[in-house]
Amino acid sequence: MRCDAIPKGLEFFRGYLILNREMDRRNLIETIRILEWCSQNMATPIMLHYVLEIEDEDLFDTNRFVQRFKEKLYSFFRERNRIRNKEGKRKRKLPDLQLIYSVEMKNRLLFKSSDVFVPYLHLHLMVVIDTDHNRYHFDEINIQITRALSRINGLESLWFNPTTFTFLKEARSMRYGFLKMRNSKTSIKATSNFNELKWHDLKTELEDAICRASYLCKLDQKIDLPEKFNRGNSFGHTRPPRSKRLDPVNETKQNETERNAKRNGLKL
Repeated sequence: MRCDAIPKGLEFFRGYLILNREMDRRNLIETIRILEWCSQNMATPIMLHYVLEIEDEDLFDTNRFVQRFKEKLYSFFRERNRIRNKEGKRKRKLPDLQLIYSVEMKNRLLFKSSDVFVPYLHLHLMVVIDTDHNRYHFDEINIQITRALSRINGLESLWFNPTTFTFLKEARSMRYGFLKMRNSKTSIKATSNFNELKWHDLKTELEDAICRASYLCKLDQKIDLPEKFNRGNSFGHTRPPRSKRLDPVNETKQNETERNAKRNGLKL
């Protein structure tokens, strides 16, 4: 086990429930910091999880991924806003967002009915976006995110049908593109109790969101990565401004104290 790793079997980290996997400590700390910041500083933040294949590892550049993705995503939002402006609809500012991504490798079945496994190099991406009190709706956000991912060199791409509002890959229809739905295996609440299967509301479901996002910090799918991604560049994120209310260390300690007190039925 790496000296900076969190061992498998540790149920809580900094007061949050995490998945039962060996994890990178620094990556998990950054993940918690980003999601806490979004919960406290965005108006109506939601977290969406995307998974897609890296089809050409030579073309995909993690060092420039965040910037290129944001450029393409905001370009699509600007395009949509120009159309809205011509229609006389209310003007909108571009939505604030934060990103966390992880490049991973595992084996998967060649076909569902096959018993042959093949390497699957893929990207997990958590997008936290401020819907600005629903001025940006889920369908629009999801469409633009999937379109932006489809324009990144080296990544799997889908074709968007604007008539049916669905994505296509060859003959296969994908209603929500690269979006990965929530499930009870990586959540605190039972599936039937979810407010929404497509995203986490970071104002009301922060603990559940951190549990889900801790999946990107696991180490077992880093072992067989190509050499290109074994240079500390298989995990990355945006950097939110520092909160003005508390410094990051005291903020985390205070939040952990409040969560532990709540879990033990105490009042602060």
